[in-house]
Amino acid sequence: MSVTIHLNYPAAIPVGHVIEVTEFADTRPEKKRTLGSPNRGEAFRIPVILDLDTGIRYMNERHTTGRGALGNVYDAPPYPTRPSAALPVERVYRARVTACTLVRAESTDSLLTTLIADPLPDAAPGS
Repeated sequence: MSVTIHLNYPAAIPVGHVIEVTEFADTRPEKKRTLGSPNRGEAFRIPVILDLDTGIRYMNERHTTGRGALGNVYDAPPYPTRPSAALPVERVYRARVTACTLVRAESTDSLLTTLIADPLPDAAPGS
């Protein structure tokens, strides 16, 4: 069954590519989870995508620092190439992309991505 993955960053991944999806755990106290907060920008809300065909990893800056807005229009911060080890991983799975759409959201001047992908069965032991 296909899954739909919404990303708050651009990830132009061609149809047919195999991706690795890393989802992070929500470690907030239960009370904070029930307050109705939209939790925008939190790392657990958006997965990290690794395109296994190209080796390109797609992330939000929250995945690298635990906080946002490190960049500015003048200097590119030295972002790491992997998500922070401090983020607890909830689930990792592989899937094949069947559709990819990028939309420019004029209200935020952001490029957003929707991927539709078919999860792949787990690899056989020893393979």
